[in-house]
Amino acid sequence: IDDGSGALSYAELIEAVEVEAERLRVAGVRPGDRVGIRVDSGSKELYIAILAIMQARAAYVPVDADDTDERARLVFGEAQVAGIIGNGGYQARDQHQARTNETALEADHTDHTTPTLDDDAWIIFTSGSTGVPKGVAVSHRSAAAFVDAEANWYLQDDPLGPGDRVLAGLS
Repeated sequence: IDDGSGALSYAELIEAVEVEAERLRVAGVRPGDRVGIRVDSGSKELYIAILAIMQARAAYVPVDADDTDERARLVFGEAQVAGIIGNGGYQARDQHQARTNETALEADHTDHTTPTLDDDAWIIFTSGSTGVPKGVAVSHRSAAAFVDAEANWYLQDDPLGPGDRVLAGLS
């Protein structure tokens, strides 16, 4: 990943994702949680945050950094996010912080299992132009099916295989 401030190799990216995923786990993020993300578009930090949230087996809920604070509050509230990763790092939401404090001593931070096909990968919200924005959860299974369908259409002569990786960096 190269955002103009310097490139990260795959090894460096994996290390940065693991470090951030562990920070999220220590902060109380658990499999099945939803984590808001509002980081500058196109930055390395955005992609590290997205991948770290998924590595922690949580779903990410993106809000563009340029969107209004009102929209961010609405989307994150509707999604009931556990916390938000912004340009300054992760901040737990108040109700999640209480749960985190209660379970901090008994928390097992060794669950490094990868996301399952049925885990939500992300939750995307409509614009809200006809009322309140509505969220749609996208599972890893659905995301994989979309990539497969696109690959079957566009990569007929060189199909994707089990060793390939695809990053959906845009909604």
